[in-house]
Amino acid sequence: MMNYIEAIKERISTGEIQEASTDLFEDVLDAVLGNPVSVGKIIITLTKSAFFIRERLFWSKMEKFLNGVCLSKDDCDKLQVKLAEDGKKKENTFRLVSIIDRVETQQKISYLINATRCLLENLIDRETYFRICHTITNTLEEDLAFLGEHIFEADLSYDISIQGLLTSGLMYQSVIDANGDQKYSFTPLAQIVDQYAISSNNIERYPNLGQLTNSFSAPQPKLSGILEGKTASDKDIVDLFKE
Repeated sequence: MMNYIEAIKERISTGEIQEASTDLFEDVLDAVLGNPVSVGKIIITLTKSAFFIRERLFWSKMEKFLNGVCLSKDDCDKLQVKLAEDGKKKENTFRLVSIIDRVETQQKISYLINATRCLLENLIDRETYFRICHTITNTLEEDLAFLGEHIFEADLSYDISIQGLLTSGLMYQSVIDANGDQKYSFTPLAQIVDQYAISSNNIERYPNLGQLTNSFSAPQPKLSGILEGKTASDKDIVDLFKE
């Protein structure tokens, strides 16, 4: 079964979508909501234009996000409804696009996908969703991994990752010792971020939630070293958009 982006590329190859984007910004806003015509127009534009690496990296993240969220038209419709609930659809869509643009790794995109799936299934409200997304965006991936490994522990000794999590509001100083032996514990927000983003598909940790989110999982394409902890060359970027 083709994923979301592959299905759109098929529509391009058959001529169903032919027009390149004339307003890339508006098409990106529509694309994050799963509008297949806008996605197709952007792909056509990328293949015809000499874009900077930043734009190509952004689109590689957007593709991964769409493949993980838009598993059906119903999913796209749900996302539009969620972002339009307060009458600020364009503003909320812009927020989501900005979040996707700012994350720097594929793993973080996976966390955003998990949180978005939870939003679509009414497991979290929109305010909590954007709070989770903001936290993911502004926290180092290694610190998020530390959170996922130690979330059920308390009064931890100082660690470099703890410093980052303190800055993100995910930990607090739980023991103040006159001898300098300070201890740190996770905040309630950290538990929310772990449950609905970092570890939501961990069946052993969250049995009911894990079964639900794993049922939505779809294979994600490898991105030729991009965002995988490797340095991407110009050739890597070009090859990515030939696939």
